[in-house]
Amino acid sequence: MPHKPPPKEKHHVWCFNTMENLAFAGKPGPLWMDKFEWIMSYRRNSDISRPYGIIKKREKPVQRDYSQVFKQKTKLGVWMSGHCPVPSKRKPYIQELKKFMEVDMHGSCGMGTCVKRTPFVTQCVRNFSRDYKFYFSFENNICHDYTTEKFYNFFSTENLNIVPVVNGPSMASDYLPKGTFINALDFPSHKDLAKKLKEIGSNETAYTQFLKEKDKYYALTEPEVFREAMCDICEKIRRGQKIPTRANFWEFHYKDSC
Repeated sequence: MPHKPPPKEKHHVWCFNTMENLAFAGKPGPLWMDKFEWIMSYRRNSDISRPYGIIKKREKPVQRDYSQVFKQKTKLGVWMSGHCPVPSKRKPYIQELKKFMEVDMHGSCGMGTCVKRTPFVTQCVRNFSRDYKFYFSFENNICHDYTTEKFYNFFSTENLNIVPVVNGPSMASDYLPKGTFINALDFPSHKDLAKKLKEIGSNETAYTQFLKEKDKYYALTEPEVFREAMCDICEKIRRGQKIPTRANFWEFHYKDSC
């Protein structure tokens, strides 16, 4: 944002739109702090919700040969990232986890394969979901409600038969369907997480139960999510739902968020 806001007319409604967590959001100058009526972001307490994905229940769960899917998998865990030194310290976490279980590291943070960064499902991800049992969907920062497309992509496309492992946040099960993923924060140590993953991964019934539960849902991602958010803004304007500007919108949105 420029140092100084442009002129604001009385009839204007200003909305701050961000998809970044605190560590990667460029804080605007003090002249902006009291200029916004609304906030649109991934946070559930935003005026307009714009998450990276929206999970919905299928009218009819996907049917597949889960036993064949399980037998086809030859590897345990995989992680891919091109952004390595980040606040969540995900690379050091994976490196420590490798002492207790098999985890292949791809992207520029690992073996250098599949290095192209994209928010969409790639052939690499499709291959991972065929060969591996767990995908470490680790975020660059652990923040309230912060779950990006790397998780939702596994619900947006059929035949991605793999169980996501997230690194938080602690309240992820409040907005992500239980029984479809594993949260590393639920385990006191790397060793404990590895033990649980190896236990589930070696048991066809336990592992495929995660896949069956996951197949009950699908996800909306971009551009559908943005379209819904813009429709919400239009509806608020139509109803005349203008509220006073916040004294400090940045503090409201980001305080204690990560």
